[in-house]
Amino acid sequence: MSSNISHVDNKHRGEKMGKMKFTGESFSYIFDGAGGKRDQLEQAVLAELEAKQYPLKAVVKQVKAGGLLFGTKEQCIVIETDKEAQIIISNTSVGSYLYVELYLMVQEKNVLFAAFSAIADNIFKQQKRSAVFMAAKEAAESAFTKMGLKQSDHGYKADKKEVSSED
Repeated sequence: MSSNISHVDNKHRGEKMGKMKFTGESFSYIFDGAGGKRDQLEQAVLAELEAKQYPLKAVVKQVKAGGLLFGTKEQCIVIETDKEAQIIISNTSVGSYLYVELYLMVQEKNVLFAAFSAIADNIFKQQKRSAVFMAAKEAAESAFTKMGLKQSDHGYKADKKEVSSED
């Protein structure tokens, strides 16, 4: 599944970056009777990542979704895979439901840079991103199980999302 994702003023490794667009894939989950467990789930996912001793740096930070003026901010788990990709795990409570989405976001490049980057890029970088994404997915699903969450729908498909991150 592809999503259009854009970042605004994202600080990365100490450098301030301008507006960037990201494209990625996502997995979605809906849990019934778990609407009040948003913060608990974040802590459970972080604990699973740590317990499994994955070499991943996960932090909780504010991520802005939507445009500059009309977007909303949500607290999410963010895992940086390399300077061009990151994983975001977001969750939102609506009534008695808890909605969770995992995104693998890879920076889009302009046409000239993309042609050069395709030469320099390699399958091993893509493999690493996929491995980190699947490790994050496994940790999240393990947290779901440990919390006893009851999945209402076995993953719905989101068609298009725009997300930005502000530090």
